[in-house]
Amino acid sequence: WEGKGYGGYFGAQQIQGVCSYYYDYRHPGTAVELNKCYYNVMADGPRQEKTNKCRDGKETCTDCREMSVEDIYSVHFTLCSKPWKCPAWAGQSGVTK
Repeated sequence: WEGKGYGGYFGAQQIQGVCSYYYDYRHPGTAVELNKCYYNVMADGPRQEKTNKCRDGKETCTDCREMSVEDIYSVHFTLCSKPWKCPAWAGQSGVTK
């Protein structure tokens, strides 16, 4: 991205890198953080496994897996690969959702 140093993270050469470059360099100060429970949802657990801290850095974690599907705008299949391969999480049957 014009040698500006964008990279070194998963997706840096794909859309994540384009977005970082676009909003940080081309249009600084115009980015808006969206709620990960409604946009680009990955259905991952709310806490980091090693530290048990909230993934979003907040004191109280929201478990996005409890959101109603009708309220979700977009999903991201990195965690599952394909929707039919998503594992069930604790408290649910072992059947793929």
